[in-house]
Amino acid sequence: MAFCEGVPKRRFATSIAVAIAVCMMGALAAAQQTLQPKAEIFGGYSWINPDGYVDWGKVNSIASGWNGSGTIYLPNLRNLGFVIDGSGHYNSSKANVGIGLLGLQYKFRNDQFSPFVRFLVGADHLSPAALNSEWKAAVGGGGGFDLTLTKLLNWRIIQADYLYTNYSPQTFTEHNSTWNMIRLSTGIVINIGNYYTAPIAASCTATPASVMAGEPVTVTATGTNFDPKHKLTYAWTTNGGKLDSPSSETTRVDTTGLSDGTYTANATITDPKGPKLHNVANCVANFAINNPHNPPQVVCQANPTTVKSGETSTITANATSPDKGVTIASYSFSAPQGHLTPSGNTATLDTTGLPGTTVPVTVTATDSRGLTGNCTADVGVTEAIKCVNIEDWGECTFEKDPKRPWRVDNDCKDVLDKMALRLQQEPNGKLQVVGFTDEKEVVKEQTIGAQRSVNVKYYLVQDDLGPKADGSRIEPRAGGTKGKATHFYFVPEGNLCSGQVVEGTAVDENAVKGQARKAAPPHHKAKKPAAPPAQ
Repeated sequence: MAFCEGVPKRRFATSIAVAIAVCMMGALAAAQQTLQPKAEIFGGYSWINPDGYVDWGKVNSIASGWNGSGTIYLPNLRNLGFVIDGSGHYNSSKANVGIGLLGLQYKFRNDQFSPFVRFLVGADHLSPAALNSEWKAAVGGGGGFDLTLTKLLNWRIIQADYLYTNYSPQTFTEHNSTWNMIRLSTGIVINIGNYYTAPIAASCTATPASVMAGEPVTVTATGTNFDPKHKLTYAWTTNGGKLDSPSSETTRVDTTGLSDGTYTANATITDPKGPKLHNVANCVANFAINNPHNPPQVVCQANPTTVKSGETSTITANATSPDKGVTIASYSFSAPQGHLTPSGNTATLDTTGLPGTTVPVTVTATDSRGLTGNCTADVGVTEAIKCVNIEDWGECTFEKDPKRPWRVDNDCKDVLDKMALRLQQEPNGKLQVVGFTDEKEVVKEQTIGAQRSVNVKYYLVQDDLGPKADGSRIEPRAGGTKGKATHFYFVPEGNLCSGQVVEGTAVDENAVKGQARKAAPPHHKAKKPAAPPAQ
């Protein structure tokens, strides 16, 4: 160890201290610390440089020596321990040095490389050659590095200690009595016992990990490396849903109403009887909400499916969502024609005023998420057939010609001329001519009333004196006994309204032939036909 000769010992000690500090900082960021012995015993080679004077002169470095120590680490502060240290250094021609120390040692543990520092107090025994030996108080400190070989054995690569003591030489009184000793050692460390316990941890699981809103998720927290004799406490929190038992090892999350996304359930496991600062473990379980986005399925029907114009039909809709937990929020109805009156999932279609057509009624169902579904129910509308009323167009009387009481005279001619023109203006419908007979008027077993009605038709159709009318639209009828007259009824095309009946019976025109009119004196009066009803 001659390389240390001449080097200022304080500078050397400072360099060693800096190197140790650097290594210690590196160790703090190193790997796991699964090796935590309860005690350790060190033994090995030691070199010392006393850097002091005795009676015969300065004591140089002593290369022959040993160093041994034992350290007991504290249970609660497993890196700090009490150390007993001893070493012997021998140079028979000059001086021997024996050292005994007590102190504290702190080790920055690492599974591979573990620096340590220590503080020591005690005494050293100086045995200069040819002089009496002396015990002197000593104080100092140092550190070093241990390399892990196995769980049982470490190699102490280096241990460097600075020790301060003094010796008062009798001869070389002009020299300082202070000894600034540097001691370097290396050897084997035997580990005894192990304080190490694996760090506590927690793991969380969510089952199932992906659900639809409304489906439950079961979350479980499992602790590892906790003391099995201790009762653990659990505390759950979540950023989505509701927890039914947040203080249990296993709890359920109610996901009702959650939107799509990822949520977390956080658990804290605590060992109330465990060591403080080392009795809590946390974990997180993730679960996802993946809601399907299927629109509502809607079925609708109309009752009845076919109505007459003016009648009503009821449309009923029933909607369901194929997605779990989704409800139907509303129904709406629309139709291009008619008037709808909605009420919940039904609506009434009023077809008043509609022609014959098909009305598609569209129903839209909206679910609780705003998704919509549609269906259509068709309502067939048939146009209502309007009933017609018989119109009274007046009459002609036959009272002025007693010899020919069936003859169409001049007055009746005027009425019939106007009626012919009116028939031309009313192309649809028929004219019914009802001839009446006085109760005393009978000619050859044929009522005069029938003859009167046939003569009117003959005049309207064939007589050259008047305008022509379509004979197929004129029906002569015998109306029974009411007087000497013919009454005119216009029957519009269509169904007769209830209660509308034409008087009399149809005349057999093969049996009763029409007769041409001849001029008559203009004293015969006829009633004017009634004006047609307003259209």
